[in-house]
Amino acid sequence: MHILSIIISSVVTLFFSMIVAIIGNIVGIGGGVMLLPFFIFYLHLNSIAASGLSLFTIVISTIGGTFAFIRQKTINYKLFTTIISLIIPGVIIGSIANKFVNTQEFKEILPLWVITIGIFSLVTAKKHPLKNMKDSENDSIKHSKLTKIVSFISGFVSGFFGVGIGGVMGTYLVAVEQISARIAFSTLVMVMTITSLFGFFVHFESAGLNLSSWIAYLIPLTLGAIFGSQIGAYISKTSNTKTLRLYQGYVILSLGISLLIVNFLNLIKI
Repeated sequence: MHILSIIISSVVTLFFSMIVAIIGNIVGIGGGVMLLPFFIFYLHLNSIAASGLSLFTIVISTIGGTFAFIRQKTINYKLFTTIISLIIPGVIIGSIANKFVNTQEFKEILPLWVITIGIFSLVTAKKHPLKNMKDSENDSIKHSKLTKIVSFISGFVSGFFGVGIGGVMGTYLVAVEQISARIAFSTLVMVMTITSLFGFFVHFESAGLNLSSWIAYLIPLTLGAIFGSQIGAYISKTSNTKTLRLYQGYVILSLGISLLIVNFLNLIKI
C-alpha cells in the first residue's frame, strides 16, 4: 500500500508539473504560484521545502523553454543583461528572509500577493496598447533606475515566495516599458533560469528533506517540466501576442482566488 501511494503521488506530481510548465511558458510566470499550493496542501511540505522544490521545477521548465525560445529568436539579450544584475541579489535576500516566516503565515501572505499581481496585470493590459513583436525587436529600457528597483523587488518576491519573476517583471516590462509581450515573456523565461537556480540552492540547505525524499520528488518534477516547457513554448509561438498579457493576468488572478478559498476551507475545517 505504501508503494502504491508513492507511485500514485509520483504520477500526479509528474502530470501536475507538466501542466504547470505548459502554462508557465505560455504566460511567462514560471509556475511557482501553481506549484506552491500543490506542495504545501497536497504533499504537506513546509514552506521552505515547498519553495525549494518549486524553484527547482521552475529551473528545469525555464531551461527547456529558453532553448525553445532561442530557436524561435524571441529573446532580447540586451534586455536580459539589463535586468539580471539586481534580480539575483533580490532572490538571495528573499530566500533568506523566507526562513523567518512560518508555514501558516506563508499560506496567509501568498494568496493576497498573487491576487494583487493578477489584478495589476489585467488592469495594465487593458489600459495600455500591446505591441507586436516586429515593432519591439530593438526596444531598450526607457526607465533605467525604475527598472533596477523593479528587478530587485521581482528577485526578492521570487526568492521569498518560491515563484518566478514573470508576475511582477513581466507586467512592468509590457505596461511601463512597452515591450512586446512575447519578447518580454520569452526573455524572462531565460532570466528565471538563473534566478530560480540561485533561490533553489539557498533553499536546498535548509529544506529539511533527506536525499531520498528529494529524489522521489525531483524525478517526476523534472520529467513533467521538460515535456511541459516544450509544449508551452510551442503554444506561445502560435498564440496571438496581444492576448498573452491577458492570459497572464487571468491565470494569476484565478490562482490567487483559489488559494484564498483553500485557506478559508482549512480555517473552518471543512
